[in-house]
Amino acid sequence: MFQLKSESSCKGKRQYNLMLIVILLFLSIGSFQPFSCTATITGTVTEKVTNDPVEGAVVSLSSYKWGYDNYGQAETNAEGEYTITGVPYGRYTMHISSAGYYTNSTKITTDSNFSCTEVEETEITLLKGWQCEISTFSIASSPAIGADGTIYIGSNDYCLHAINPDGTKKWEFATGGSVRSSPAIGADGTIYVGSSDNYLYAINPDGTKKWEFETGDYVISSPAIGADGTIYVDSGDDYLYAINPDGTKKWEFATGGGIGSSPAIGADGTIYVGSDDSDLYAINPDGTKKWEFATGGSVISSPAIGADGTIYVGSGIPFVYAINPDGTKKWEFVTSGSVTSSPAISSEGTIYIGCRAIGPNGIEKWCVIIGGISNSSPAISSDGVIYIGSHDGSLYAIYGSESLADTPWPMFHQNLKHTGRKE
Repeated sequence: MFQLKSESSCKGKRQYNLMLIVILLFLSIGSFQPFSCTATITGTVTEKVTNDPVEGAVVSLSSYKWGYDNYGQAETNAEGEYTITGVPYGRYTMHISSAGYYTNSTKITTDSNFSCTEVEETEITLLKGWQCEISTFSIASSPAIGADGTIYIGSNDYCLHAINPDGTKKWEFATGGSVRSSPAIGADGTIYVGSSDNYLYAINPDGTKKWEFETGDYVISSPAIGADGTIYVDSGDDYLYAINPDGTKKWEFATGGGIGSSPAIGADGTIYVGSDDSDLYAINPDGTKKWEFATGGSVISSPAIGADGTIYVGSGIPFVYAINPDGTKKWEFVTSGSVTSSPAISSEGTIYIGCRAIGPNGIEKWCVIIGGISNSSPAISSDGVIYIGSHDGSLYAIYGSESLADTPWPMFHQNLKHTGRKE
């Protein structure tokens, strides 16, 4: 039996068929090309400082829009080259990682050009280094490097840590308080470090205690060792102490406030140290005052001394100061906040302080972003590697290209290995 259809229903069917034809035509001209066409991404991965190719680096793509799916992955060859094919058009985050390097990431966009043959070229750099998670506590101590390459660093977990050159742990020495003090290493390998439990500790290279010296308050300052073996350390009790190698007191010098800065020793034996009373002090080897320089804020930063005798130090107000040997100001550099890190001077005259580099004329060269705030001060190895501790609980190794300056006290703790010992 036949059923007649109304004119309106026939028109509706014709309209439906017409819409279907339009949609098919729309698809055919490439309006949805992101799903039918893909791009090829190619490029190279090199080491940031040396520009050498990085072999075996993993390059991968992810997209927030599509739920962080992996949209391709490749591994670099011996020339650092990689190629990722079949990438849908869109915006992606490219992740680059390799063992012995810090992971890097960058944004990349592939756009349709109606030819389905797009090739995106990217040049990526990786910074060489390693990361050792010492503890879950923050690190304000700066590292010292022993004659055998062992790295010594304190932590707010109350311990001094000894780390092998490959980043593995060697031993730890427990104190009665946070170890914000940075270790100094004597000629015989003895490690000297202060603690917030009011003591300065002398520790043997195997991690056992040699002796301890009690002060009147916390010791967050780091020791400096004179040419004759005298250990200089200051305390929250407002005194700078001179201690004999056997642990007995030689003399003490009173300032107008607690001392968190660590001493530096000039070519003539002058000891430079900052205080919470906002002054930097110059002290003669016999414990008498030579001069003092007012900074306007607490001086927790420890001085470094340039080839011409210029003293560099940070202040609790946002300044880094360059001070002439006679105690007068040479220049000042304005920072974004209080300066508690201490300077290190390179062979080119660059002043490293925290994760920042300042030229000898007082102008900033660069600033590196790390995983946390750094009150730690740089240590520079013989091959130019800069070690910095951070409040994220990690020790960072940054591979630089400048060696340490040959000056009386070019960095916090004097020398390439951060031993705090004047040769």
